[in-house]
Amino acid sequence: MDYNAIEYYFDDIESFYIELGELLQQSCETDQHVQHVVTQYIQFLIRFQKEFITTQAQMAQVAYKLIDSTFYLEHSTVILSHIVQSHALTCHDASGLLIAYTLLLYAGKEDPRWMQYVVSEATIRKRNQLLCKIIDELDSFAVDRVMCGLALALGFEMGKVAKFRRLDLGKKVVINRRCTEIGNELNSIPLSIFGILDAITINKLDFLLDLVESTRLDTEESFNYDIIRLLLVFNEQFMMAQNRPNLLVEALVNRLGSTTTFGENMIFMLNRSDDSCVQLLILKLLYCIFTEPKLYEYFYTNDLYVLVDVILREVCDLGDDREAETLRDAYLRILRPLLVNTQLRHKPYKKTEIHQILCSLITPYMHRNVESSSKKLAQRILEDWWENICQQKVAPVLGVDIKNAIIHSGTGLQHSAIIKPSTSPIPQSPCSTSSSSFKSDLSPSSINHTSSSTSPLSLSLPNSPPPQKC
Repeated sequence: MDYNAIEYYFDDIESFYIELGELLQQSCETDQHVQHVVTQYIQFLIRFQKEFITTQAQMAQVAYKLIDSTFYLEHSTVILSHIVQSHALTCHDASGLLIAYTLLLYAGKEDPRWMQYVVSEATIRKRNQLLCKIIDELDSFAVDRVMCGLALALGFEMGKVAKFRRLDLGKKVVINRRCTEIGNELNSIPLSIFGILDAITINKLDFLLDLVESTRLDTEESFNYDIIRLLLVFNEQFMMAQNRPNLLVEALVNRLGSTTTFGENMIFMLNRSDDSCVQLLILKLLYCIFTEPKLYEYFYTNDLYVLVDVILREVCDLGDDREAETLRDAYLRILRPLLVNTQLRHKPYKKTEIHQILCSLITPYMHRNVESSSKKLAQRILEDWWENICQQKVAPVLGVDIKNAIIHSGTGLQHSAIIKPSTSPIPQSPCSTSSSSFKSDLSPSSINHTSSSTSPLSLSLPNSPPPQKC
């Protein structure tokens, strides 16, 4: 049946949705029939797009009309493959792309393994053809924020599932039996989006950064955040690639002083985001910025104060699962260059609070189990910042009542201290292990730079000198 040849008269949007449901109730015995039904569904949506699909909520509703159907449950891989190969990769019309990208985006949001399957279908010779196509299309979408925002969001979701897979954050959402089967199939599929690096140029990055700055006065911030999230994915790929310069860092250096909105909104997103992947990607870019000498003073001092507050809160409040441990470790990894390299070196902020929390990680209460990598990170921050920058002795406060103790710092210096129950904020959960996706210079082995003859923290009780407060 040619649905384009049929005249439809809908009294309201509900009757439109009823007709959509009837399209999905057709019985399909072959993959070709499934593909035909999917094409009918997409063409039907394109035909009535201006009448019934004008808002983001309506776009989501027509997508979930398909995703929640028995038809999708029974034929999900065929459906997704057909949308990618016959619509998303081949279509260049904005109306058709709006529908195809919408269906793929919400399928991936429903379960990351469906997006992994989309990436595998779009990847040819280790090059993600769909993401490269989206990058090339962004210029032409600039005047249409709905289409551009959708393309940006889809690009980020494709990068996001690759991040989850690489970090193994433990996010395994089982929606139904068929979705579980897809997950099992993907165990043997090598997913990679490293092929996008060839499509990312300085000009493309400048275009996206200009878009961010152009939205500074917008009351609706979602478009701005969509751009930033895609840029974060780009940075991740540059960090993971070998023998390639980080073009995003180069772009920020070249635009020093003219990308303030990007920096401000990135910290704002970190402060408010509940998406662990977004947080980790932001922290990685912050690390790149704080370790690039030309960008040491990229942020305004007030923004750095906000960032310190966020770090202190997250280090204390994150949970004790694997994802939380990875995040806490990442927060600690950027704290050192933040305190040592930026304006905070000369304008300290919350010195006492930072010192107390770091000490509580090194010498926690009896009931807390802090990972050794976190202790090493905290010890290094104390040595490089508290001892060298603040010119204070390193003498962590133990969370037990022991008097006349001698604390040995990682530099071999001995300091005496009264040891008493700490009043510092105590994290509610174990601290994190290291994140494998940081560069090698961030690994725990590189952090443990104390000599083998001197333990990072040793405690000696007998014959101690008179106690002093640290």
